[in-house]
Amino acid sequence: MATVVRACMPLPPAAVASSSAAPSTDAQAQRRSSSSSARVLVLGGTGRVGGSTATALSKLRPDLNILIAGRNREKGESLASKLGEESEFVQVDIRDRNMLEEVLQNVDLVVHAAGPFQRENECTVLQAAIATKTAYIDVCDDTDYSWIAKGFHEQAKDCGIPAITTAGIYPGVSNVMAAELVHAARSENAGTGGAGPTILTTSFLLLAEDVIAYNKGEEIKLKPYSGALSIDFGKGVRKKNVYLLNLPEVKSAYKVLGVPTVSARFGTAPFFWNWGMQAFANFLPVEFLRDKNKVLKLVGFVDPFVRAIDGIAGERVSMRVDLDCSNGKNTIGLFSHRKLSV
Repeated sequence: MATVVRACMPLPPAAVASSSAAPSTDAQAQRRSSSSSARVLVLGGTGRVGGSTATALSKLRPDLNILIAGRNREKGESLASKLGEESEFVQVDIRDRNMLEEVLQNVDLVVHAAGPFQRENECTVLQAAIATKTAYIDVCDDTDYSWIAKGFHEQAKDCGIPAITTAGIYPGVSNVMAAELVHAARSENAGTGGAGPTILTTSFLLLAEDVIAYNKGEEIKLKPYSGALSIDFGKGVRKKNVYLLNLPEVKSAYKVLGVPTVSARFGTAPFFWNWGMQAFANFLPVEFLRDKNKVLKLVGFVDPFVRAIDGIAGERVSMRVDLDCSNGKNTIGLFSHRKLSV
């Protein structure tokens, strides 16, 4: 799986907007000190992304009390038992704000990995986190949802809690890469492997959306999974074709980093998966691709084939960010990992 973000930036720069994160409150510090170990709630914990997140947190901090929340009790209890005595499974409906607030009363951090985020118009988990003064982070990969979430910036700030959206791999690491390249450029001047059902669902849903890009400060709309480019992702991945997709990094780079020309592309391997994505984009009715229930059924059919191919092709993920400055200087950022689900 490969992602590339292309950006062109004039120099000298405009001012950069501030981060959404805010410092923690005294109430949170008291809540943490009253417990022998911090409590983390992972929503979507029985899924691929949430489960990997819970496992990684447990390895990083074995003392954490990790609460696994998901639809599959059997999988949740199995994962909790593997993580140790401090972990447990909890039943939570993420659409029920009252239930969320009750669970969050004794939680220090909630990790929202219960995607897909496409077609969701309310940030119920974030609102519950703000109401209970619980630190919040999500792995949202949808442009519209991420900007609805950003609309709660002032509320989170007033409550004194950290609230971070789009903090996965892409967007997430890709945003940080883009920001670092822009920062470095300005300082000097004074891009399936391992895709689970949720990621597949997200990818198919995005095929129903116009691609938003920016050209010299003007917003433009392009056809999804078009505009193929062959990009070199370096050792282990080499050259791969990537295609236009409506990814949140574009709007963030334009609005937050002040980069006037931005686009993002996505591709997967082996190459025939890209052919399939193009076929879905060109031949399936947009109404079908916008219907989450129909897309979930399609994913149920495709997913076993993806799992089988992944067993052969692997789960390597790679991202590349290209920054072209108006002074003629070009900078490239590259990130690769051998296994997406780690």
